[in-house]
Amino acid sequence: MNMEVKTKNALRVTLFQVGMPTTGEGTCSACDSVQGVLLSAIQEVQELFDHLNCEILFSSTMIKTIEEAEKAHIVASPTIRVGNLDFHPEHLEDSPEAREWVWNGATMGEPNKEILIEVLLKGYFEPKNDHGEITLSPYILKHLKGEVTADSNCGCH
Repeated sequence: MNMEVKTKNALRVTLFQVGMPTTGEGTCSACDSVQGVLLSAIQEVQELFDHLNCEILFSSTMIKTIEEAEKAHIVASPTIRVGNLDFHPEHLEDSPEAREWVWNGATMGEPNKEILIEVLLKGYFEPKNDHGEITLSPYILKHLKGEVTADSNCGCH
């Protein structure tokens, strides 16, 4: 057996989205369109990653509780995690659904394929970082329910 054979590296790409209440739209159109652009960016770069002997493994994760959001270390929805790099929008205060994505100094309502290709490449090289304390955005908190705990008497209801 040839000992030179290296196992393929894998670059994990995960799209985290917060589950929207099923009343109304049910799905988040912003998340759906980001996923479409992300998948096409992955197709564009997979050939390049083949030269690096690296397979891109895409998965999509629906976050339904605050605990899941904290465990996954996501602060906004949708969040694209490429290796150790997180790319996510800021949720604008004045509009419930408005998002601002910032990349290399440019601000946009939605990332395009070129930007997501750059995110995939940067994520490939991103060193591991320790997620310090994370702060969930009010937008996420609005859609997620915490686990029901016994009533505290802090008077904050």
